[in-house]
Amino acid sequence: MIPPRRPINPFPLPGWERTPMRPLRPWERKAHRDYYVDVDGAESAFQEFQQEVGDLTGVLEDGRLVLVTGDSGCGKTALVNRCADWTVLELRNRGLRGVVVDLTGCLPEDEELSIHERTAEVCDQLFDQLVDLGALRPTAADDLRADRDNPQRIFPRLGRALNDEVVLLVLLPSPNELLDEVIRYARQLRSPRVLFFAESAFFDADDIAELVRRLETWVPPITLALGELHDGDPERFADDRLVRHTGVGIYPQLSDEAIELLNKICQSVAMLQRILHGTYERKLAAGLSYTEGDQVTVDDIQAYLNGQGMHR
Repeated sequence: MIPPRRPINPFPLPGWERTPMRPLRPWERKAHRDYYVDVDGAESAFQEFQQEVGDLTGVLEDGRLVLVTGDSGCGKTALVNRCADWTVLELRNRGLRGVVVDLTGCLPEDEELSIHERTAEVCDQLFDQLVDLGALRPTAADDLRADRDNPQRIFPRLGRALNDEVVLLVLLPSPNELLDEVIRYARQLRSPRVLFFAESAFFDADDIAELVRRLETWVPPITLALGELHDGDPERFADDRLVRHTGVGIYPQLSDEAIELLNKICQSVAMLQRILHGTYERKLAAGLSYTEGDQVTVDDIQAYLNGQGMHR
């Protein structure tokens, strides 16, 4: 017997119902792969990554660095995770094992660290995870252990230290001293079979031009830029989430006026997700008129915004 559908909030990601603001992470959760919606220019940025990486020969021979830029909340982390997941699948097609190591939260937020201190901490935590994942050749693990706090010795040797079938994808913390830190990874710390990913909300066109200039005699980084929400992005995002859950649970649709309001007030996909999830959660908790024949209105959105202290 098929269980009856129950009222649900259609906006959390599968498996993360209690943490609705976490970004898509398809390399860890396969169910997230088809949840991407083309907002903020994310689809064109993803296609640019695919074209730049190509058949992965450059990654396997020289290593690469990918830098994703854009304002806070525009979907940089979700794009990084999508690119990493695609790379893992492409490597699998070649009989290789892509190992993703997420170091985005490995640095203390309450300390000012130099570039060397930051890269040394990344290096130390990366070594531990590679050992735990069985990604290093046994003899190489012993050789690297003595230098684990010296990134200028560890990183360039990683390609030779990895098991033959392993390609390493490292998700780096957001750079602090931006240009110099990114350039250090791209020039001094790169290694064959290692693909670095970094993201920043502070890079602008001039920074990227300077980055390219300073690395013009080296392997250039892949730079991907995300922008603000375009007209129609909020409606496209909301429609995707509302349509995909129609067979799973019961919930109202958005009124045309509510969609117009979202187009006016939402400056990022993160803000859009927060408002949609919060509005539906508030209406669901009230228990009134939460049916397929009901609508989420401008008043519902305003009530949520007022309750959160978020004003137009």
